[in-house]
Parts: sequence; C-alpha cells; structure tokens
Amino acid sequence: MAVQSNDTRFQPENAIMMANTVFIVDDHAIMRRMLKQLAEDTYEVIGEAASAEQALQSEEFYEADLLFIDYSLPGMSGIELIKQLHEKREDCRCLMISAHTEDYIVNSALRAGAKGYVSKGHPDRLLEAAERVLAGEAPVLEIDN
Repeated sequence: MAVQSNDTRFQPENAIMMANTVFIVDDHAIMRRMLKQLAEDTYEVIGEAASAEQALQSEEFYEADLLFIDYSLPGMSGIELIKQLHEKREDCRCLMISAHTEDYIVNSALRAGAKGYVSKGHPDRLLEAAERVLAGEAPVLEIDN
C-alpha cells in the first residue's frame, strides 16, 4: 500500500523559506553524509548526531530550524526523541526519515510531533518534504508499504 500526499497546490518554487538550519540524527554515518549532501545546497547543516542521547546533548540540536530524525536509533528511538524535544521546544519542526513504512510507525511519529515522514526509499523527495514542513503543510508523507 502506498501512502502519499497528493496535494498539487505545493510548488517548491512558491515555498516561503522560513528557516535555513538543519540538524541530522541518524545512526549510520553514510546516511548522515548523504542527508547532509542533499541538504547543503539549500540549508546550513549546523550539526549531526549518531544517537538520540548525543543529539540531546548538542546545543545545535535545540537551535536548528529543521531536524531530520531517523526512527531507528540505538537506545532511545527517534519517536521518543521527538517527544522529549517537544517538551522543551514546542515549535520544533521534525521530519522523520526512516526505512520503516509500517502504518503504526508513521502514525506514532506524527502523533509524537513529527511534521512529516519520508521513506529512505524516497531520498529524491527529501528536500520537497523539508520545504513543505517549513511551509506548514504538514504532515508530509512519502512512503511505500
């Protein structure tokens, strides 16, 4: 089953840039590097972490305008990380990026406060999803089941 946003009103060239800094949380160094390379043309990547605990200890984590957060992290999950962040900063904009596409995981992420969810199978949609989250068009879903 595919779940995708079919909102044709969104046009990336019409998005208002409300933010320009990104922080990446993913336990795989290669994935962090890929996400950073994708984001750097549009945003300033101000930090990265390999775990939720490492992110929570980083000042930049709390200052970023947009957070790319993986679901599967060692120790604390990405969903729990988003919940903890929302306790300290309600205005945070989190985009969950995960290989998991099960409905219950996507729904849990959105309930926790993620503003969007992008499958790692759709890296080409990452920047569009980021723009949509920043433009307040959440939730953004680009997943395949």
